Amino acid sequence: MTVPKRFDILRFFSALMKVLAWLNLVLAILGAIGVALGGSQLGQLLQSAGDSAGQAGAMLSGVAGLVIAVAILLGGLFYFVLFYALGEFIALTLAMEENTRLTAALLLKMHQENQVDTRSVYPGAFASEPAPFK
Repeated sequence: MTVPKRFDILRFFSALMKVLAWLNLVLAILGAIGVALGGSQLGQLLQSAGDSAGQAGAMLSGVAGLVIAVAILLGGLFYFVLFYALGEFIALTLAMEENTRLTAALLLKMHQENQVDTRSVYPGAFASEPAPFK
C-alpha cells in the first residue's frame, strides 16, 4: 500500500540544499587551492625583489596563503555539513510524515476489517428497524 506524495516544494528544497552543499564544497576546495597558489605566487614575486625584507615577505605570504586556504577549506566543510544536514532533515521529516499517514491508513483498514456487524437480522425483520436489545 502506498500513499500519495505530498509537499513537493519541501522535496524540492531538500534536493536543492543537498546540491548547494556539494556546490559549496567544490567551490571551497577550488578557492582554497587558488588562495594557496596565489599566496605562493605572491611570495615568489616578493622574493624576486632581492632584499631581506622581500625574502621575509615571501615566506610570510606563503604561510599566510596556506593559513587562509585552510580557513577557507574548513569554512567550506562547515557549510557543506550544514546545508547537507538541512536537506537530510527536510527529507527525514517528509519520510516521517509519509510513514505516519501510511500507518494511519493501515490501522484504519485493519479496524474496518475487524468490525463485527452488530445488527442481528432475524426472520421477518425490516431493514429500517433497529436491532433488538439482548
